[in-house]
Amino acid sequence: MPPPSLDRVRISKTVNHPGDFLSVAPEPNSERLWIGSTDFKIYAVDFAAERPAASVVFEGHNSYVSALGLVGRTLVSGSWDRTLKWWDIQNRQLLRTVDAHRLWIRQLVVNSAQNLLATVSDDMTCKLWDAQSGRLVRQLTGFEANLPRYEYPNKLFACAFSADGRLVAAADETCRVIVWETASGREAARFDAAGFFKADWDRNNHPYGGIRCLAFAPDGRSLAVAGMENTDVAIINGKAMVQIFDWQTGRKNHEAKLGSNIQFECLAYHPQSAWLLAAPGGGGGGALYFLEPGQARVLKETPATMQTFALAVNETADAFYTVGRGKALKWEIPA
Repeated sequence: MPPPSLDRVRISKTVNHPGDFLSVAPEPNSERLWIGSTDFKIYAVDFAAERPAASVVFEGHNSYVSALGLVGRTLVSGSWDRTLKWWDIQNRQLLRTVDAHRLWIRQLVVNSAQNLLATVSDDMTCKLWDAQSGRLVRQLTGFEANLPRYEYPNKLFACAFSADGRLVAAADETCRVIVWETASGREAARFDAAGFFKADWDRNNHPYGGIRCLAFAPDGRSLAVAGMENTDVAIINGKAMVQIFDWQTGRKNHEAKLGSNIQFECLAYHPQSAWLLAAPGGGGGGALYFLEPGQARVLKETPATMQTFALAVNETADAFYTVGRGKALKWEIPA
């Protein structure tokens, strides 16, 4: 049986949007979100309002705002235009632009100390940045540039810091996972997450697969990865899949295959590991799944109502936010 609180999970507020919301950064101890969009703009939404709405705050990117992170009173945005931008959210002004990558930026994460950013891009690098100055601290590599057939370019979808900030992990389309020490840049581990990719992919010779999101468990011992199971024709028959690894040994401890014709795009752990939340981004709708981290069994399934491209859990884990196709949602988990 799921914890009683999960039985009462519900959407409490909705903000509609004519395009897609791709990224989100929540302000601590508030209900304000910063949200990046496919219209190249950054919006603010305050879900504390009786009727919340999305208002444009920042403009300046030349393509999708695919990644966001908050560093104190500064918002950092990453885009398909290959740049990182630092914004003063109090004075509403641009502070800095950095030409960060050779190809589009897929994800940006901030460590718990808020002194380091990590970004990943389809140039197949993970880069660490000084969160205040924008100075490049370290470039981390180790992924192949191309897929193992037809010379399709590889993609680097996701990255994550451990809770203590001592480790950063990234994962690519071939399902290679690499973990580095942030202080030294030393490679601490690498392993392949079997099942998310096949070298002899579907009958249309269409490369499809990859780990779309990953998250360290709060204690740092496990690493969860998620995407879609790669079947004979993955786009049609694939199930959303989560695998949980002992990252130091590369041993897969748990696996869950859920739904049909969907792909998980987002993962988030409860701060005390009470659950692992997985949200679908691609495919035919699907559901949000709360999983038991120790067994990857389903604790709660609830309709997602949209394709989800980013999510954030608040500090007390009694609410979370999802953004995606045409909407931003506040979900409550009553005590």
